[in-house]
Amino acid sequence: MFFKAQKVCTAIAASFLIVQGVDAVKSKLIRGVSSEDQALYVPNEAGYWACLGHKDILIPISKINDDYCDCPDGSDEPGTSACANGKFHCQNKGHVPGVLPSYQVNDGICDYDLCCDGSDEWAGLVKCENKCREMAAELQKREAENRKAQIAGWTARTKLATKAASLKASLLKEQTQIEAQLKAAHARVEKAEEAVKMAEVSSSMRVGKKGNPYVERLKERVLEYQRAKEAMASRIAALELRLQETEVILLNLKNDYNPNYNDEAVKQAVKTYSTLLEAPLPESNYAELSYQLSAESDDELLKEEVEDNDPDLVDYNSYIPIEWRVWIHTKKRELVDFLVEHGLLAHRDISETSDVKTAKKELDEANKQVQELDKKAQKIADNVAADFGPDDIFRALAGDCITAEVGDYTYELCFNQKSIQKPKNGMITPLGKFDRYEGNKIYYTGGAKCWNGPQRSTVVEMRCGEKNKLLSVSEPAMCEYLFRITSPAMCTDPEANESGKVRDEL
Repeated sequence: MFFKAQKVCTAIAASFLIVQGVDAVKSKLIRGVSSEDQALYVPNEAGYWACLGHKDILIPISKINDDYCDCPDGSDEPGTSACANGKFHCQNKGHVPGVLPSYQVNDGICDYDLCCDGSDEWAGLVKCENKCREMAAELQKREAENRKAQIAGWTARTKLATKAASLKASLLKEQTQIEAQLKAAHARVEKAEEAVKMAEVSSSMRVGKKGNPYVERLKERVLEYQRAKEAMASRIAALELRLQETEVILLNLKNDYNPNYNDEAVKQAVKTYSTLLEAPLPESNYAELSYQLSAESDDELLKEEVEDNDPDLVDYNSYIPIEWRVWIHTKKRELVDFLVEHGLLAHRDISETSDVKTAKKELDEANKQVQELDKKAQKIADNVAADFGPDDIFRALAGDCITAEVGDYTYELCFNQKSIQKPKNGMITPLGKFDRYEGNKIYYTGGAKCWNGPQRSTVVEMRCGEKNKLLSVSEPAMCEYLFRITSPAMCTDPEANESGKVRDEL
């Protein structure tokens, strides 16, 4: 009985000590764990703790930060370098908290960029002073400068937005005006078409025209005379050329023959030619006659007969309703076309009256006006529907270009147009035409083809800036270029942005 009572007392004492140990652990902060995550490192009543990523693995709470990696996820060694995949949390009071890989803990290097308080070098291999106050001041200064730049960029963007809205409003206004002009132009075309139809009707049903059965024969005869005159002129020209050649031959014979050579035929030819040269030429009015024939206009003989204004002739059109006249004219045209198509009537051009010509001229001008207005309307519609980025902001920058010199080249980027590469000596290389906007990127595609490679293309990465500026150019892949730029088009309202506040307590 005594031994049993002793064992019970020992067990009670041990349990009491464990509970006291657990309470002590609960009150102790775990090195390398943020204040928000300290609650994750509380053991159970038995003094055991489960790995954060592997709840089935339980270890005594005393093994946390014992410089031995027990958990596969490294969660049991947040304050040492034992686990390669562990994370060390720096409190950095007064500044922004940081997290660095566990292998950098106690490595003898002060990692001020992540742990300005020097807590990562707690073993004392190197003394890292707390620089959080200085770094917080620098951060505040940078944030003030950034905020100033954001305000300037937002101001510039507001101006761009106003310009873009004004440009689009002007386009929409012009589009409305052109639509009204198109409506009026189409009405003009309809009116002109009706005028042509009426003029043709009046021309085809015209009466009171003097008839002459010999006019067509006279026209044919005049044409025959014209052809004969042209043939005669050609023949005269040929004979004159032949005569000139003969005179040259005789003149050479006269000058070069040998008078001592006893050739009676040659002597007689030279004597006859000499006598002919000495004889005076007869007078002729050929030149005057030729001038008169050429000066007389044959077109005068082929003029259309003038309309007879005989008051005794009757204008039957005045007795036929206009609807009937249009119907008669239409049927007449259909009949003539049918006969010509089937070879029953020879096709011939019928001279148009001045009224028909005037009406057709007006119709041509009306159709031309419609075509021009259609082109303008389509151009404006394409511009209105074009991609100008978020909020249509790049409409205000369309066509603007920025450049930068990189090495031996000058690179140029034109918004909504193209990107190019210009060497100091040589031809310009197109790096792509504008394709689309996606987020903070602009894509240019379809540039000049690389030798034994693809067509060149450009991706433009943008960030906020007071001015449009080309910062850098690189070629991460063959013939694929990366431009980094700043632009006020990418700035946001600084008042609407909730930036993190730096705690000022130390």
